[in-house]
Amino acid sequence: MKKVMILLAVVFTANVMMAQKKDRTDAFMYNKNGQYEKAMASIEKCVNHEQFLGMKPNDQSQAWLYRAAIYQNILQSSDEAVRNLAPDAQEIVYQSLMKCMENQSYVNDNKQEIITRVNAVMNSYYTTGADNYNTGKFAEAAPAFKKAYDIAKSLGNPDANEMLNLAATSALRGEDYTTALEYFTTLKENGVDDVNIYKHLAAAYHGMGNEEKAFEIINAGLEKFPGDAAMIIEKVNVYLKQGKGEEAINDLNELNKLDPNNASILFILGTIYGDENNDVYDSNKAIEYYQEAIKINPNYYDAIYNLGAMYITLSNKVKTEANDLPLNQVKEYEAKVAEAEELMRTGLPYVKQAYEAQPSPEVKQVLKTMYIQLKMNDEAKALDAE
Repeated sequence: MKKVMILLAVVFTANVMMAQKKDRTDAFMYNKNGQYEKAMASIEKCVNHEQFLGMKPNDQSQAWLYRAAIYQNILQSSDEAVRNLAPDAQEIVYQSLMKCMENQSYVNDNKQEIITRVNAVMNSYYTTGADNYNTGKFAEAAPAFKKAYDIAKSLGNPDANEMLNLAATSALRGEDYTTALEYFTTLKENGVDDVNIYKHLAAAYHGMGNEEKAFEIINAGLEKFPGDAAMIIEKVNVYLKQGKGEEAINDLNELNKLDPNNASILFILGTIYGDENNDVYDSNKAIEYYQEAIKINPNYYDAIYNLGAMYITLSNKVKTEANDLPLNQVKEYEAKVAEAEELMRTGLPYVKQAYEAQPSPEVKQVLKTMYIQLKMNDEAKALDAE
């Protein structure tokens, strides 16, 4: 009886294996004939069967390769209805090929087809990453580029680090600082040691609020690349976050010497001096730097608007001073009111230019308020009529 039971078990196992091979063969034929829904059903039945792991390694690998081929055809189909059969086809192709490549012997025997399919899915992930990145979907771009990198690295592709750099940059721009830090650190471990690595590592630490580590990375970068503008800007960002306006100004002045025609540096200096929360606040210097930035770039919207806003702030301060005067100081009051009006008139052309460049509702309201305060009622009505 025992021998009979053993024999039955062997027969049962053999039948199961034959059934799985049949499912695999059916999947191959359905795929060949473009019957992708049936191909999917057959291959999933094969690889998800509880006895699948009992198959010979090469039979398993072949099943994984067939699975990759089926879903790759679905993924690349020009028929939307076919693509909708498996919205996650890209990921299934990737997972299937990775499973297939665990069997090096099988890979060696089928290298041409496997490498071709692996390269195709790598390019697919790269394209997905690029499309998301170019449309500002950085959170979706990062994992796609990372998958492309993982595949490229497994193939020994020389462009692998570039794909990881794109993944890291996407994560940084998407404000996923932990992931960005992980990817940029891996790049450094991979031997990439240019100034951008230090800059981006510092930016990641900066985003995470770890200013001490950011500063450490910046100093290491400046030691290796002294005088580099990008590293100095990162150092300035840390100083600004720490409220160290004077230290930031010193570095920006050094940067200005290296790049005297960079309007952005002058603009940043203007914003530092123009921030009343900074211990270096100086409205005259702020105005001077904004004006210098505009001389270099006459269409510099941010500098133009900030300059106009600076005059509005100063005008409002003088009005407050006028209102705080004793009632008997009439002449002093009138002088203050006139001064406030003159400051408002000085700022008006800049706000108007900013509005003409970018006619946002917010700037429109600021401009309208200025017209009203300066009793320019016709201009205010014309603005309303737009």
